[in-house]
Amino acid sequence: MGAEVISIEDSDAVGWAESATTIGEVNFSSAQTFVDNVLGDLGTRQMALLHIQVHGSPSGASFGTDHVSTRTFGSYRTLFGRLTPKFESNAWVDLRACEVGQNLALLRQFHSLWNVGIVAGRGLQNNLFDANFGFYQIINPDGTEWQSFSVPPWVEYNVQRRATRAIVSRLGF
Repeated sequence: MGAEVISIEDSDAVGWAESATTIGEVNFSSAQTFVDNVLGDLGTRQMALLHIQVHGSPSGASFGTDHVSTRTFGSYRTLFGRLTPKFESNAWVDLRACEVGQNLALLRQFHSLWNVGIVAGRGLQNNLFDANFGFYQIINPDGTEWQSFSVPPWVEYNVQRRATRAIVSRLGF
């Protein structure tokens, strides 16, 4: 199984608190540093699961000062596309941001670019407590779409996996 990457936009107090309570994360402050730091963390490994912790709204997701929406996605397409070959087949992205799951068109753009499953909450997100106060919008790797009241277990964010990932990373595997 490929790597699990936890990426946190940590340029404000919320992101800093998330980062302070997470083990083995990749921090970033812009779309550019997001891509660069995820690729740097992966090295030659492939990804099975990518958590992206950013601020969001029904209009899109903020990668630091870079707001990605259906209108601006085209200007980030090449940059985000650098991650495409790093995903395993049937990989998943857990977009952990407030209300961004309401923007199905944007989720479809990420799905199409990365050829992965996408999970995003439709309500307010609290990453410290691993909760979204709304339904989850899900696009399977094959493109089928559905909603769930709970996060699918295969993208669940848990302490045991975080600790295992940190140990494995530090040992160089």
